[in-house]
Amino acid sequence: MSEALEGQAVVWPPADNCQHTAYMLENLERWLAGKKPRVVHVNVGLHDMFLSAKSGEPRHTLETYGKNLRAIFTKIRPLTDAKVVFALTTAVNEKRQADSETYGRVVRCNADIERYNAKAREVAKELNIPVNDLNAFMKQNDADRIICQKDGIHLSPAGCDLLGGRVAQVILKHLSE
Repeated sequence: MSEALEGQAVVWPPADNCQHTAYMLENLERWLAGKKPRVVHVNVGLHDMFLSAKSGEPRHTLETYGKNLRAIFTKIRPLTDAKVVFALTTAVNEKRQADSETYGRVVRCNADIERYNAKAREVAKELNIPVNDLNAFMKQNDADRIICQKDGIHLSPAGCDLLGGRVAQVILKHLSE
């Protein structure tokens, strides 16, 4: 993605993994301190949907996820004048997760991704936040090829390039507005 934006934008992700919505909410101020972005492209959700080995329930309920997203979007506004864009969570391969040495079980499922993305869309619409539908884009471009063979969740190198290109397109579009 950075290469696609070279000469047009400086890309800087937080140094640490953004994890889930509660963690993002706690760290937004630190991540944006001293920065003057024109576009903030937010992607958070997979860690919210992580299924507990004990209970089988997601880390954060759908209601908590929606509440946290609303708080993130509301908190970003006074921290920056940047255009905020939210990227929907991408699909996973449940069989690869269950078969993987890393997980050995399904830790995220596509049914939850659909529900959480619907909630994210609803919150984003309420707050006039544009959505980058990476999930639909991924499905249109052979999701199974894009998803890592080993764990069924992370992106393959080709997937990183493809989705990174899509993110760059969306960022460029919002930079020109």
